Amino acid sequence: MTLTAIFQGKKHLEPPPWLYVRLARSGWFRRVYGRLAADLAAHLPRGARLLDVGTGPGFLLDQLAQERPDLDLWGLDFSYSMLLRARRRRHGSPALVRWRWVVADAEALPFPAASFQQVLVTFSFHIWPQPVLGLQELLRVLRAGGLAWIYELRREAGKDDIRAFAREEALPFPLVYLGCKTASRHHAVPLADFKALLTQAAGSRWRLTPAHHLFWRAELTQA
Repeated sequence: MTLTAIFQGKKHLEPPPWLYVRLARSGWFRRVYGRLAADLAAHLPRGARLLDVGTGPGFLLDQLAQERPDLDLWGLDFSYSMLLRARRRRHGSPALVRWRWVVADAEALPFPAASFQQVLVTFSFHIWPQPVLGLQELLRVLRAGGLAWIYELRREAGKDDIRAFAREEALPFPLVYLGCKTASRHHAVPLADFKALLTQAAGSRWRLTPAHHLFWRAELTQA
């Protein structure tokens, strides 16, 4: 998915919308989305208004809507094509009716300050050309006491982490190991850089913890 300003000439290795949708429908992605949806559903306050920045075709919001029908869900992506695919699926998925979508850039969110109680970014932070600006935008649209959740692939995940994930998902370890190490070369922020960017944007108002062995979960708090 593309949240970047494409006319800036920035290049990335994200798949085109049609391919991303096919990948997102795969068993691997659905397992990951299921884990993240369960993770969020257990922590989000009741009735919270949540913005998913970089929602792509909306598969994660689909699962979250099913887990937590009380939430007011919004999906945002720079790619109109991505969101058009999500809209076309509304007829086949009642969950999609329960969330709204907006075409916009992550680094220039089209909302007033303090518009959301929760903000979510999943596996797109690594392609933002101005990540600190993007993080500051997330904090700007958060209400006091709100949280911004950022999930990214852990480049530093070791064999034990990958083996644990593969065992829990009943997947072959060699295949998961190869996939993780290949993806992390181009789709993961090095840990030191991740921490530095979080600090630049939010000072000390963040924490970073491993999630489901293979991912980082960053939580930024709005004062």
